[in-house]
Amino acid sequence: MGPSGSSSPRGQPQTGYRNRLAERLRRGAFALTVESPPLVGSKPLEQVLAEVLGLARWLEQDGRVDALTVSDRVRTDRDHDPVLAAAQVVEATGSVPLVHWAGKGRTVRDLEADLERARSWGLSSFLLLTGDALREPAPAGADRYLDSVDALRIARQRLPDSLLAAAVNPFKYREEALWGQYVKAAKKLRAGADFLMTQIGWDPRKLAEVVRWLRARGFGAPVLATVWLLTPRVAARLLQGASLPGVYVPPDLLRCLESEAQSADHGRRQAIRRAALQVVGAMRLGLSGAHLCGVHTPRTLEELLQTVEDLAKACPDLATWQAAWEEAMQHPDGRPVQLTPEGAYYLDGPPEGGASPSASELRGFRFLGAVDRWVFDPASPASQALAGVLRRVDPAGPVGRLLRRAEGAIKGPWLGCQLCGTCRLPHTFFVCPETCPKGLANGPCGGTDGNTCEFGDRECIHARIYRLARYTGELEAWESTWVAPVPDAARGQCSWLLHYRGHGARTEVLPAASSPSSAGEPELSEVAT
Repeated sequence: MGPSGSSSPRGQPQTGYRNRLAERLRRGAFALTVESPPLVGSKPLEQVLAEVLGLARWLEQDGRVDALTVSDRVRTDRDHDPVLAAAQVVEATGSVPLVHWAGKGRTVRDLEADLERARSWGLSSFLLLTGDALREPAPAGADRYLDSVDALRIARQRLPDSLLAAAVNPFKYREEALWGQYVKAAKKLRAGADFLMTQIGWDPRKLAEVVRWLRARGFGAPVLATVWLLTPRVAARLLQGASLPGVYVPPDLLRCLESEAQSADHGRRQAIRRAALQVVGAMRLGLSGAHLCGVHTPRTLEELLQTVEDLAKACPDLATWQAAWEEAMQHPDGRPVQLTPEGAYYLDGPPEGGASPSASELRGFRFLGAVDRWVFDPASPASQALAGVLRRVDPAGPVGRLLRRAEGAIKGPWLGCQLCGTCRLPHTFFVCPETCPKGLANGPCGGTDGNTCEFGDRECIHARIYRLARYTGELEAWESTWVAPVPDAARGQCSWLLHYRGHGARTEVLPAASSPSSAGEPELSEVAT
């Protein structure tokens, strides 16, 4: 495996390896990707690679799938290295896989090192994620998360010709959670993503919604729907309490699968038909492709792909597909499966008052805004006077230590300040991003349950940020502003001193979207849930 060049077309290295996914998306053709078997860390590396390479070689010979995707730590925090596995795939098949890279427990240096390894091995396609919660306790400093927006910026700068993907979760049914996903998806595209892949979901109205929202905002990027082959066997585990962070699995669908498990084939054929209909639905709803997960054997994949081909012929338009989908989403007794929670929020739903900040949220926002303008705005006379004094203070000296303790005492109980040394409050509507367990300043991850944080112990901070941004008419500013991560060297210092020394929080306005393009997309009202 040789190093890839930097002057080739985006996503196409100079190694002789073929990036079929990049070619497919460039032509505007419907693309298919398949997730690799998990790189389970408890298995020997040789066994895991044999499973991955077996599927990769079958896909290469079959030709109907454009890329294998190599997942990153989906089972445990100690799963095998996806970059190494992807390098084996490209060497064995000559086709470039899509490498998943999650920022959980990783730093900027980790990303830069992995991108360099990937480049040297001819890898040029990456899905950059923040990642779900770490499953095991990590040492201090190793429990942080590199935000996917930051990762995309770095990857675009380091490998400008690479094909970069990002995730979006449209299957959110609370106003704050949904808008958080869409705003962050826009940030990801503005930061360098070439296309988006959705989270797992079964609501076609949401797939149509995300495409229309992106086009209305001026983003022409392709969107791939993630389709999970949900079988009764897997459904049984979910009914017993297993879960996937950020994935809304309709309880009524699980009950339907439980009933289907009593059939002669234990519900296998119906599960495959349902997944195949989701792929065809992505075609008819105007998406650019589908990503298949939970399908790790050639036998099952062959059956699924053949069913997709058959159903694509049988459902040549949205209306025929809609009828087939409604038929597939029925209990054995004919009752329709309820796919959405009560009170589900849609952009085109009944007009409501909209989510608004509470009185206490609004008071805090206004007070802190006034303090920021008076004390920290460089144009303020008070700020200029303070700067003249505090620039001379040694952060490690007695006065510096006293100010550090004062900052923690004042901001800690009220705002959750953790003395990161780079206060980003003015850029996050005075909601401290360090109170997010993942430290995310540029929008939420996809792991929330409603408005509840993936960690389960608090409301997602970005729900509060959305309410304040909406109330103040600053949604556009929220979408367009990149907030830089906290430098490691600043942590533990007094942010006031660093601010007056010119080392405060950094922000940047992200590039604008491309021209809107919405021709041929179905109206949301045409798509039944």
